[in-house]
Amino acid sequence: MIWVAWRQQRLQLLVTTLLVVAVGAVMLFYRADAVSYMQDRGIAGCLRIGEEPSCTQSAMGALSDRYKTYVSVIPMVLLCLPVLLGMFAGAPLFAREFEQGTHVFGLTQSVSRRRWWATKILVGGGPVAVLTFALGLIGVWTLRPLNHVTRGAMMTPGFETQGLVLGAYTVLAFAVGVAAGLMFRNTLASMAITLGVYLVVLIGVGGVARPHYLAAERITGTVAESTGESERGGHSWIPDDAWRVGSAYYDKDGRKISFNPSGCDGTETIQSCLGKQGVAKQSADFHPASQFWGFQAVESAVFLALSAGLLGLGAWSLRRRVL
Repeated sequence: MIWVAWRQQRLQLLVTTLLVVAVGAVMLFYRADAVSYMQDRGIAGCLRIGEEPSCTQSAMGALSDRYKTYVSVIPMVLLCLPVLLGMFAGAPLFAREFEQGTHVFGLTQSVSRRRWWATKILVGGGPVAVLTFALGLIGVWTLRPLNHVTRGAMMTPGFETQGLVLGAYTVLAFAVGVAAGLMFRNTLASMAITLGVYLVVLIGVGGVARPHYLAAERITGTVAESTGESERGGHSWIPDDAWRVGSAYYDKDGRKISFNPSGCDGTETIQSCLGKQGVAKQSADFHPASQFWGFQAVESAVFLALSAGLLGLGAWSLRRRVL
């Protein structure tokens, strides 16, 4: 049964391997190029503005200009990879068998439905999951020197394209495709369902659940403290690679008030605009870069749990329905 499943899936697995290796090779090349560039200009190890005396605004700006195209393209590729693998590896895994009638042959050779289901998932999905988990971990290492250009790994799309979640996203997309194929038994319908469900879950979890995985840190200061460095062209009052999730404004008596950015005329500084509207202090809630792996672990667990549920739903459908 394993040999038959391998024969059926070998083309998809070969294409997946070549695709992942190609993307990984591009990322490795750009890491080497970025490290060499930073060493030549004396900013090796600079992750954010002002971290070291050499990490100046102008030097880091030049780094951003050189690699901004790369860091805008590679995340888009990595964002698309899981759903593409789910659509073209997961959705046809069983749906094509039902469409072509080959499932009848497979299940009349002393092979139980459970064994048929488990073997095809293991052979068709196991290597895909391993490859994308590895690619996500490689992504953390290769994008680390370009931390300033990517604005850190905590914010979209950097978070979704590095670390453990890339593999977890792929497993989810694969599970959606498998479950849809077993329930609807139509390849095109399963591919469309995979795309739709994956996008809904990815956007929903990222926008609603993710900010609450861990407690945010809060910093509070005067208007001068919160805007001084940024107005002088320096770094923000919160770390450049932190994910800002909330702000609050207070008057001189400590009462919370609102701030309307549209009330600024465009010629005044941020500090004067805030002061004009009665803002004396402000606070910012943010998730620092040090929470990256904690966020990765939580989100990966969420997606893997959803994947297990979907695979279980597919197995239930296979066991209950007439073949």
